[in-house]
Amino acid sequence: MDTPLAITRHHDPDGRTVLALRGEVDIVTAARLRTALAKELHRGTGLVLDVSGAVLIDAAGLRALTAAQRQAAENGKPPITLRGVRPLFAKTLHLTGLDHLFPREPALEPALAHRAPAAPLPSLSARRTPRPDRLPAPPRARDNEPAAADHELAAA
Repeated sequence: MDTPLAITRHHDPDGRTVLALRGEVDIVTAARLRTALAKELHRGTGLVLDVSGAVLIDAAGLRALTAAQRQAAENGKPPITLRGVRPLFAKTLHLTGLDHLFPREPALEPALAHRAPAAPLPSLSARRTPRPDRLPAPPRARDNEPAAADHELAAA
């Protein structure tokens, strides 16, 4: 899949800061999430992590989330709330025993979610270079032109 991670920041009407994730949180991108969460926790407002746009949160992502939640508790901050948890991620949280650590709330209605788009945080939206084994396949021959393998079969 290899979807780059983008993290955007905005504020809810109630004053809480929202970090919205889009893409994959994996071993390559978890450090950026950890940094963004730590920065927001130092600012001192309530924090919501909107995971509705995350297509993957692997073990490294879970470690970043639990470390941030621990940091919030140690500093007397309110717990980080997860917004828009999809069923597969909810199951992962349950199976790992982490579901009790994170308050949850439903994703915003689409009309509310499209208000004033937030710009990506500059240092957090860098695209990853595609791995060579994940590059797209070369184009195939057109339907009306036989493939090279068809020429070999016809010659035999």
